[in-house]
Amino acid sequence: MVRMTPSAARRAVPADRTVRRTRPPVTAAVLTTLLTVLLTALPAMLPGTLPGATARADGRGDPGAAGHRTAGGAGAEADGARAAGTAGTRAPKRAGAIVSLTFDDGDATHPAVARMLERHGMRGTFYVNTGTVGHELKLTRRGLAAIARAGHEIGGHTLTHLRLPELSVAEQRAQICDDRRKLVAWGYRPATLAYPFGSVDARAEAAARRCGYDAARDVGGLREFSCPACPAAETLPPRDRHAIRTASSAGPDTPLRRLKQQVFDAEKSGGVLPLVFHRVCEDCGDYSVSPKLLEDFLGWLATRGSHGTAVRPLGEAVGARYRPLPRGE
Repeated sequence: MVRMTPSAARRAVPADRTVRRTRPPVTAAVLTTLLTVLLTALPAMLPGTLPGATARADGRGDPGAAGHRTAGGAGAEADGARAAGTAGTRAPKRAGAIVSLTFDDGDATHPAVARMLERHGMRGTFYVNTGTVGHELKLTRRGLAAIARAGHEIGGHTLTHLRLPELSVAEQRAQICDDRRKLVAWGYRPATLAYPFGSVDARAEAAARRCGYDAARDVGGLREFSCPACPAAETLPPRDRHAIRTASSAGPDTPLRRLKQQVFDAEKSGGVLPLVFHRVCEDCGDYSVSPKLLEDFLGWLATRGSHGTAVRPLGEAVGARYRPLPRGE
């Protein structure tokens, strides 16, 4: 008999106790089961088909999506807005407006007014009676030239500021055409006219056309307290190029809130809002406004660019073109 040492005895394994590690054979039934499980799980593993993603895309099952719907953006549309770097909710678009600041009568205060506009990056339209240039409390030729050099529009306002409907056809033509002829002789290119007192009839309109004006401004016809049903702004192009509507002239009793409201209303409708001013000085007449009122209004108006509002000279706003003086006029 062979005797083994204890360590050898521990290493020896009887033949009938040998452990065979073998894999069970892979049968067709097992393969079928694995394939079925894989095909069942595959759709949930593909991009865009996860149950949570489906719920978010149509705005259901996601408290965040419900919140965006309440704020005005729904589901995928809100997600798209966020992906583009914008908020899920969007403020309603405003039409915006063009505001044209017009100043009548060639007043001696107008060079200072022009500089005030320039400080706010704005340009206006100054309507001049050439027959009164150089008179007391009126513009000088030098002051008029300074306004024009700064980029403001110079327009006609007739020779001596008479009520045109009270004149004969020949007198109307003389007031309008001779005034324009003098402005051209001084080196200006007047394309628009402002009727004195906003007083106009069909004959005066015809004279404005015949004298070569491409557009002319009336006074009145837009929305204000006395006419709540009137339009808030003149249409573009204007309904009548030779009778462009405005609000009534600003005066000593005009509050800042009225000017602001006119701009608010015009922003909603779109179009051009011509505003009419005359003298800009403290307590200096029925058609005057204080420098503080105008300064406060310009400062506020400058902030409306974010609402689509721009300030342009009237001729630019309505696309008026300079036309040479007709022969014989």
